[in-house]
Amino acid sequence: MVLGKPFGIRVSVHWSFSLLIAWIVFISLNRGLGLEQILMHIVFVLALFVCVVLHEFGHSLVAIKFGGKVESITLLPIGGMANLSKMPEKPREEFLVSAAGPAVNIVIAAILWLYLAFIHPEKVSEMEFETITLSNFPLMLLAANLFIVAFNLIPAFPMDGGRLFRSALAMKMSRLKATSIAKDIGQIFAIIFIVAGLFINPFLIIIGFFILLGAKGEHEMIKYQDILKNYTVEDVLKKEYAVLDEEDTLGKAAEELVHISDRGFVVKSGGSYAGILTRNDLVKGLSAHGKDGLVKDVMSTDLDSISSGMPLFEAYTELRKGRHEIVPVMDDDKFIGILDLENVNDFLLIQKAVQ
Repeated sequence: MVLGKPFGIRVSVHWSFSLLIAWIVFISLNRGLGLEQILMHIVFVLALFVCVVLHEFGHSLVAIKFGGKVESITLLPIGGMANLSKMPEKPREEFLVSAAGPAVNIVIAAILWLYLAFIHPEKVSEMEFETITLSNFPLMLLAANLFIVAFNLIPAFPMDGGRLFRSALAMKMSRLKATSIAKDIGQIFAIIFIVAGLFINPFLIIIGFFILLGAKGEHEMIKYQDILKNYTVEDVLKKEYAVLDEEDTLGKAAEELVHISDRGFVVKSGGSYAGILTRNDLVKGLSAHGKDGLVKDVMSTDLDSISSGMPLFEAYTELRKGRHEIVPVMDDDKFIGILDLENVNDFLLIQKAVQ
């Protein structure tokens, strides 16, 4: 569910967030709490996740300041996740981006402390902490924000603390080596979380697996970036490809697909580039229109083109996150070839073997 797009960043709630609310209700009922107390616990969790969203905006806005790109922020039961499609790579900039999230929680905690210290100091000593009430709500929220800071600063890559650790290491060594060290330490913490989750809280198990998978995935991407850093799209550009006319039938396309190694066709109209017909486009088109359907009715014409001079890793990242695995390459609005994700993966395998 999309909540809005402040600062142009889409904020949404993952469906699994409802499981957290259900868990809170279940635990509260087991403790014998009444309806008013259960509602107060739910409101507290919602307020806490507002702080989590602000935490992610701290990361996002600082990343944007340094030239990063942030597509969305998603709320999950274990916290928030900002989807940065482009992260600042300079160690100092990454350090500041990573520190910005916890800094927001420190500011929130400071504001709550000022409220308690100067507006209602007399109530603090009278508070009960067995359940969340209106009187102890600010103090509990203050404590929760400090816990978020402490937890996020654990050096378990790719959590904030792990990224701070990685960026500090990257000031003295290569980013790849720094990531490798941060990943190994992060995986030790992940195992600790998983084991602790078996005895303390099952959410720690989820966080542990998130760290394991996240660290491994980002380490792989940093390795790919290191391999591809000196190459551009031109180095793997496909200038030989299967071609269809937009007036050809899908039946003809299906027959030709069997005899080619490509996963799709370049479609032309009057000799000029008109679109791409991928294997998936063809299968869907045959289901909808049969063999007599025309290529022009199902081909992809809305593909964003890339230039031959684009850094290959940047193009590879775009292909991995996009809806299409084949994109046209244009220079000065002139079609010069295609970039295929499968070809880039083959190129990566070759370069890894050579290295």
